[in-house]
Amino acid sequence: MAEDPAAPDARPVQIPARIHAVGPGWRGLLERLHEQIRAVFPGYRLLDLKEKLGGLRVYVEEPPGSGDRLRILIALAEVEAERTCEFCGAPGRIRTRDDWPGGWRKSVCDSCHSDWSARRIMIVCGVVRNRG
Repeated sequence: MAEDPAAPDARPVQIPARIHAVGPGWRGLLERLHEQIRAVFPGYRLLDLKEKLGGLRVYVEEPPGSGDRLRILIALAEVEAERTCEFCGAPGRIRTRDDWPGGWRKSVCDSCHSDWSARRIMIVCGVVRNRG
């Protein structure tokens, strides 16, 4: 039986529960972000986690008194994700598929960019899949 999220003792959704929403190359930086946030706000509540326009987006309910500390931690992780390949975790940058100016954007390294542009790889539920 699933827990009722409205129950007073229900555990809040945190980053590990939604880590599959993005590629495996960002897993390490998200695990670090989770530990950093948890060290300051143990019961933090994740509202959303996704890739958008090639970058990482993390939305967290701001606990009272959090000030800028929470926003700074998230902003640093989002900047790091822009320089990290979402597929493999190697250094990368936001590029468009086939380097077409109006194309789909993703943070990729050179190697993964070739495979992604050729439509040989994609990310499904947090896993890189080959498109045989």
